[in-house]
Amino acid sequence: MQDFFNEITEFIEENQTVISICAGLFVFLLLTLLRNKISKVILNIFGSLIFRRKPEHKKSFIDALKKPLTLFIFTLGLFLGVYINVQSVIAVRIFKISTIFIISWAIVSYLSDNLGYIFKFGNSTDDKLNATVAKFITNILKIVIVAIAFVMVISELGYNINGLLTGIGVGGLAVSLAAQDAISNLISGFVIVLDKPFLVGDFIQTDTLMGTVVDITMRSTKIKTLENSIVTVPNSKIADGEVINLTLIDRRLIDVDLSLVYSTDSEKLKKCQADILHFLNEEEKIVNEPIRVNFSKLDDSALVLNIFCYTYINDLNEFLEYFSEVNYKFKEIVESNSIEFAFPSTSVYIEKQ
Repeated sequence: MQDFFNEITEFIEENQTVISICAGLFVFLLLTLLRNKISKVILNIFGSLIFRRKPEHKKSFIDALKKPLTLFIFTLGLFLGVYINVQSVIAVRIFKISTIFIISWAIVSYLSDNLGYIFKFGNSTDDKLNATVAKFITNILKIVIVAIAFVMVISELGYNINGLLTGIGVGGLAVSLAAQDAISNLISGFVIVLDKPFLVGDFIQTDTLMGTVVDITMRSTKIKTLENSIVTVPNSKIADGEVINLTLIDRRLIDVDLSLVYSTDSEKLKKCQADILHFLNEEEKIVNEPIRVNFSKLDDSALVLNIFCYTYINDLNEFLEYFSEVNYKFKEIVESNSIEFAFPSTSVYIEKQ
């Protein structure tokens, strides 16, 4: 038995080069041929562990990382096949650099397909808006990941990266100063998307215009005005100003001043006031509280009745139509009480000498 082991040892020593080549070739072929199955098994195990409570995300996880992991197994087989025969520092360095690129590819691939699952952008049901945010964040992360990978590769090649990082910092500062308006719009886009003061389809009023939101991007918001024109507004202007989302209101204000002639009898004025109040209390589209009809002031050329109430109507076109009907009714009540409307006038009295 001892002679047998001695013969095997002697055979291995005499044919060490051939055996190393065969072993390296075997490892390479084994990992190359089984790379798909190995990657599938690994991803299934990790996918089941990570998404145990969310199995619907497991498939997306596997699809995003399958190709990078398969390439890594092939690269690992090639490296081991070479390293078994040649313990080269260059081979190790090439393998490390390849691994850096593959890991970067895997991260970018996963983020591109699954960022919407990772970050729930509020409770928004606007898929287009969420896709815009996910795409923008993904692009930023891609740049960051590629930059980190580039720095790691440069470092792995033995170069001093301190000067490079300093140059990148100075260059980045110069670019940020030159593009501060664009950066401000992007940040404001994030504020609008995450805070959601309005969504596509909402009717809003800003400091300068009023209209329906037709599109929201990371740089600007498009608003269809009452004149049926499309206005593109930078996000920074919207985020820095006041925005009234008229779609969210559950009632609209009716605030009317009726100017009546000074010759109106007090009893007629009280009767008119009571008739208007009765009409508003009986009107189904008027909110019961508060309803106020007050003799508000003695103007220069008129007695003023102020009408203050709310209507349940939210849609602008319906509100304007209803507001017109209500004004007609106010006019009818005033005329039914034999009262005339006042208009700006000046009385001139000439004193006899």
